[in-house]
Amino acid sequence: MTDKSDASATRETDPAHPDFLTLDETLDLLFTLLHAERAGARVCTLSLRDAPSRQHRQLLRDIHRDEAKSCEGLISSLHALGAEPDKIVGDFVEKCLAIENFPARMQFLNRGQGWVARKITEALPRIRHQDVQRQLARMLEDHQRNISSVTAFLEAHHS
Repeated sequence: MTDKSDASATRETDPAHPDFLTLDETLDLLFTLLHAERAGARVCTLSLRDAPSRQHRQLLRDIHRDEAKSCEGLISSLHALGAEPDKIVGDFVEKCLAIENFPARMQFLNRGQGWVARKITEALPRIRHQDVQRQLARMLEDHQRNISSVTAFLEAHHS
C-alpha cells in the first residue's frame, strides 16, 4: 500500500504521470498563449489612436507592457523546451478592433485577459518544467492585476 507522500513523489518524478502535460501539450499551450499575447499587445497598440483620454492611453500602455513581457517569457519558455517560436498573431485583434465603442472594446480585451488567466490556471499545476511554471505564474499575476485594473477603470469612468 502506498501512502500519499509516495504518490506525490511519483507524480513529481515521473514525466509520464497522467497529471502532467506532455511536452507536446505544454508546447501547444505555450504557442496558444503566445499567439493570444501577441494579439493582446497589438490591440493595445492599435487602440491607442482611439483612446478617448490620457487615462485610457495609460491603461493600454500598462497592459501592452505586460503583454510584451508575457511574449518574451513565453518565447524563453519555448526555447527552454527546445522549440522555436513562430510569428503567428491570434485572430483576437480583428475581433477586438471591430468593436467601435471604446468601453465595449476594453471589456472585450478584459475578457481576453480572463481567457488567458483561465488557461494558465488550469494548466499551471500540470506543468512539469519548473522555469516554465514560474514564468506562467508571473504571467497569471500580471493578467489578474490587469483584469482588476480594467474592471475598476471601466466602473469609475463609465458608470
